[in-house]
Parts: sequence; C-alpha cells; structure tokens
Amino acid sequence: PIDYNKIKVGTKTVNDAVLNLGAIASAEKRYGNKQVIYKALVEHDLPLLREISNYFYLANGIYTRVCDYYADLYRYDWYCVPEVLDESVKEEKVMKDFNNVLGYLDNSHIKKLCGDIALEVILNGAYYAYKVPCGDRLVLQQLPASYCRSRFSQGDNPVVEFNMSFFDKNFKDMNYRLKILKMFPEEFQKGYVLYKSGKLPKESIADRQGVWYTLEPGNAIKFSMNALDIPIFVN
Repeated sequence: PIDYNKIKVGTKTVNDAVLNLGAIASAEKRYGNKQVIYKALVEHDLPLLREISNYFYLANGIYTRVCDYYADLYRYDWYCVPEVLDESVKEEKVMKDFNNVLGYLDNSHIKKLCGDIALEVILNGAYYAYKVPCGDRLVLQQLPASYCRSRFSQGDNPVVEFNMSFFDKNFKDMNYRLKILKMFPEEFQKGYVLYKSGKLPKESIADRQGVWYTLEPGNAIKFSMNALDIPIFVN
C-alpha cells in the first residue's frame, strides 16, 4: 500500500504541501486549524461549522467540487401517473386536471429546485423553507438555517421553529426591518409581534424573553441528511 502522506513534492510531503496551498490559513486562521474544526464537531457548534463549510466552498476548489458533485449526483426526474377513481367522469375533465398538475410541476422547476436544496443541505447541514401560496407553481422562501430548528415531528414531517430575534439582530434600522418583515409571510409578522411583546415561551429561567416561534406544521419544511444538521463534508 502507498502512504500518500509520504510522497515528496519538492522538499515537502504531500500532507505538508496541501496544508500550505492557497490562502485558507492566512485569511482566517481558525478555519485552517484542525483542532478548531474538531472542537466544533465535538461540541456540535453548528454556526461555526456552517461558517467553515461556506468559507471552504468559496476558497477551496476541492471542497467546492465535492459539494457540487454530490448536489447534482441525482437527476431529480419526476413523472405523474393519473388515476381515475370514477369512470363516470368525462375524459375532458380528467385531461384538464391532468394538464393542470403537469403545468404546476413544470412551473415549479423541480429539477433545479431539488439541486439547489441538495447543495444547501450539503453546505449547511439542513435546508429550511416556508411554502408561499402561489396558484400555478410551488414557491419556497428559504429561511436562514442558523435561526431555525426542529425538535418535533408531526407524522413524518418535521415541525419547524423560527428564532424571531433574526430581524432585530440583522436589521438594526427599524424602518428597513419593517420592510424586510413584510417580505415574509403573515405568520412571521404574528410571531414577531409576540416576540416583541414578550409572549413567546422562555427556554429557561435565565432567559429574559422567549425567541422561538413554532411555525404552522405543513407550511414550513426541512430537509437534512441526518438529525444532527451538520454539514456532511465539514469533517
């Protein structure tokens, strides 16, 4: 067997050369430090792990290629099979409904949507979104993974909770914050009002106010590869 770490590249081994390639360590020393990554993995530090994953996706060609390859590995093809449950229904009615279903799926761009979701799952460990009502297509409004969590399930569907402090922490200007809030579905506006009035449940006695609002099951969705929500290639 060949020990690739012992292969010489000039005066250095492959292992040493790889660590010194590019600007990873000099641009952000934490991200080039294995101990930092190990510590984040053991402590399940999701925000830092997602930071590291997204950083290497932009800065390291090997990591980029691996993530893109696995995100596009499946074709995400789909097909629709009509099932007639009542023979008395006219053929024109069946064909009209069938065409409506096909049009809905075509307009939703399923293949691109699934590829985008897969890449987000690989990079961030999970993909959270909210289904926005739209008559002729499926529209998903992506939610920031670092402000989402899922601790329960309703049947096979994860129940998504959203951290309403997202709006205060990321949009300091009140007028701009309200504009952003109006871009979200009404359920988020309701949750934000409860958050600001201190009516959301507290996590512990030490918390000054609650921040987590449970979104209506069926409206919010989550995809992940495992229950830990860790970026799958970050280690």
